[in-house]
Amino acid sequence: MKDEQLTELRKAAGSELPRAWPASPWKGLYRCSPEDFQVEEELGFEPDGEGEHLFLWVEKTGTNTGFLAEELARRADIPAKNVSFSGLKDRHAVTRQWFSLHLPGQADPELSQLNSDHWQVLKAVRHSKKLKRGVHRGNHFRLRIRIDQADASTGDWLEERWKLLQEKGVPNYFGPQRFGQGGQNINRALQWLTATGKRRKARRQDKSLWLSSLRSALFNLWLAEAIAKGDWNQALQGGCFNLAASRSRFSAGPEEVLEAIQTRVDQLDLHPTGPLAGQGRPEVADQALEREQDFFTPWQELVELLANQGLHQERRSQRLVPEQTGFVWEAPWLTLGFYLPAGSFATSLLREIVKAQDAQQSDYGKLLKCSQ
Repeated sequence: MKDEQLTELRKAAGSELPRAWPASPWKGLYRCSPEDFQVEEELGFEPDGEGEHLFLWVEKTGTNTGFLAEELARRADIPAKNVSFSGLKDRHAVTRQWFSLHLPGQADPELSQLNSDHWQVLKAVRHSKKLKRGVHRGNHFRLRIRIDQADASTGDWLEERWKLLQEKGVPNYFGPQRFGQGGQNINRALQWLTATGKRRKARRQDKSLWLSSLRSALFNLWLAEAIAKGDWNQALQGGCFNLAASRSRFSAGPEEVLEAIQTRVDQLDLHPTGPLAGQGRPEVADQALEREQDFFTPWQELVELLANQGLHQERRSQRLVPEQTGFVWEAPWLTLGFYLPAGSFATSLLREIVKAQDAQQSDYGKLLKCSQ
C-alpha cells in the first residue's frame, strides 16, 4: 500500500473529515464527566421469560463493554464465550445495555455477586435464544456539552442548527471510537494482514475489530468524497436506498423514476446508501455503480485483502437523522436528547452542531474548562 493511501486511511479515522453544513462558530467540550454522556440501548424485542439464556440489563460507568462481559463470565463461573452482547458502548459514559449468559441446565447466579462499584445488574430475565451482535434496534442518548465563549446569540444559533439537522440529517460517518486511539486499529489491521507465520496469530475478537476498522475507514473516505461532490444525500440512477426506521433496502432499477425517489429522499423516507467493501456482487448499477467502481479502483488491493478474510459486500446509510429529540440551552451548557439507529455514532451528529472535543482525549488544561 502506498504511503499516501495509509495517510488517507488515518485521516478517515480523525476529526478532519468534511462536514455537510457550514462549520459551527462555537467550540466546546463533551464527556466532562461520565454522567454527561448517557446511552440507553433499545433492544427492539422483549425476552420471552424462559430458556437457557439469562438476559441481564446492566448499567455501567467508566467500563468497556468487552471487559464487563469477561467479568460477568468470571463472576458467574462460566466460559467467556457464554457471555454475549449486542452492541459496544462507550467507556467514558453512563450506559445501560443488555448482556446474555448461556446457562444450560444451570440456576441463575446470585445477582449481587455480578455487581461492582462500576456496574450494576438492574434486571434479569430468561430468554430462549442468545443475544447476538448487532440485533438491537438503536440507542437513546443524552449528551451535555459545555460551550466555550457563549454569548447572547449562542442559544438561538444552536437551536436553529439543531432544527436543520432534524430536517436534513448529517453524514453517517463511523465515529473515532471505531478506530481506536489515534487510529491504532487501522495500523494493527494492516500489520496483521501483512504478517506471516506465528506473527499473524490474533484473537478472533481482535481480528474482527481490526478488519471492521479498515472497512469503516474506506466508507468514511467514500462518504467524504460524496460530500465534496455535493450528492451524499441525493439519489443516483441505479442507487441502493435504505428505508427509514428499518433495515430494509432496495436497488433502483432502470424503470424507477429518479425524481420520485429523490422526493422520498427529501422527505427522509429513504436514505442513499454507500458501499462497505467485501466479496460479492454490488447492489447498485448504472451511475451509482460507475461512481463506486471509480472510487474503489485505487483501493483494489485493500478490497481484495478484506474479501479474502471473508468479509462480504454490505451497504450503510449515508445519512443519519436524529429522532425523539430534545434541546435545552442553559448557558454555557447544551443538553441534547435523541435516538439513533444501531450502528450510528452520536459523535457524527455532534460534529455538525459544535466544534466539540472529547474531554477524555484532551490535555489537563482543557479538562479544567469543564468546571469553569
